[in-house]
Amino acid sequence: MKRQSVIDVGSNTIHLLVGEVTDGGVLPVTGEKVSARLGSGVEKTGSIEPERLELAARAISLFARIAAMNGAPEPAILATSAVRDAKNGEELVARVEKETGLSMRLISGEEEAVLGFRGAVSAVGDPWEGPALVVDLGGGSAQFILGEAQAGPLMQTSLPLGTNRTTERFVANDPPKKKELKALDEHVKKTIPEWNIVDSVPVVAVGGSARAILKITSDPLTVERLRRLADELREVRSAEVARDYGLAPERARVLPAAATTLAAVLEHFGKEELSVVRGGIREGTLISLSEKSS
Repeated sequence: MKRQSVIDVGSNTIHLLVGEVTDGGVLPVTGEKVSARLGSGVEKTGSIEPERLELAARAISLFARIAAMNGAPEPAILATSAVRDAKNGEELVARVEKETGLSMRLISGEEEAVLGFRGAVSAVGDPWEGPALVVDLGGGSAQFILGEAQAGPLMQTSLPLGTNRTTERFVANDPPKKKELKALDEHVKKTIPEWNIVDSVPVVAVGGSARAILKITSDPLTVERLRRLADELREVRSAEVARDYGLAPERARVLPAAATTLAAVLEHFGKEELSVVRGGIREGTLISLSEKSS
């Protein structure tokens, strides 16, 4: 069974996943991650900070070597919102090619949505009947995909609602103030699409912030629970949240925005609850690579 690998250059974290695809799912072989926070400041300045470009290039070079050591010598290197939106994003592309001989692709929000959807489907042991709404909440952008497990996406859009971006724009305080999260909530509801989604359609969330919420609570993620979680996070500094739940500090910092955004999505579409799955763009990419090589 051929191993595949992907380096996902996200707005908050750079991930490596090496895995094998079997029966439509991904068996992970190894994985690494580093918090480069490429999206930090992009909302305000339009550019990635030079030291973050340096860190990202070194991390990608290291991850490419790790992939090769684990039997997957040609990783797909995909850059998402932060690099895609930054004025100097092409600098990182050129640097990676010079240092590794590999090409990094700036994928569109639409491609990111499709890959995220495929990864979410692969992570569900018993795929849902009929359509589902997948919300891939990243650092710089959020992908909304309405689709069916077998037929694939029916409607999709990529919006600038990633947790790094919205935190920088709306949340100046740590912990955040109630009025900051209220302004964010209103912005999300005005931004997301007016899709007519029937009652039976489930909502599935993917992404690092959604998974981090599961470390804080095992309760069903209803609108009420997500609202209450945002209120709880307004009572404590993000450094304490990171310490108490074993989260990266930068991840803890954006969790109030994540909980607020997901609650707003549920309310907007008239849904009561969402589930979180661990698949996403990386798993979707490995499945795509496997299909192309077969």
